[in-house]
Amino acid sequence: MTTLREMTPPTTQLALAVQTKSPYRLAQTFAGFVGQFYDRADFDALAREVEDLYKIQRPEQAGDFRTQLDHRLHDRYHAPVAWDIAPVSQDQAA
Repeated sequence: MTTLREMTPPTTQLALAVQTKSPYRLAQTFAGFVGQFYDRADFDALAREVEDLYKIQRPEQAGDFRTQLDHRLHDRYHAPVAWDIAPVSQDQAA
């Protein structure tokens, strides 16, 4: 039998997580799964997406998520998230 979580799109799951979890708790969860990503760039992109959701839904806590996640990653001997990346232009993509 299919569960509700399996039927919910990932973007909606992230939005619900931001609504229901504190930045501290979500950063703790993210840091626990950093090693599960084959490509670290995918992890960083997901973290940036969550930060963007915090900026929209709970702007006063967006910086808390960023700070807490970088702190948690440092505690686990991982590099901080690449928060500020330049957009890729059409020329660079080709």
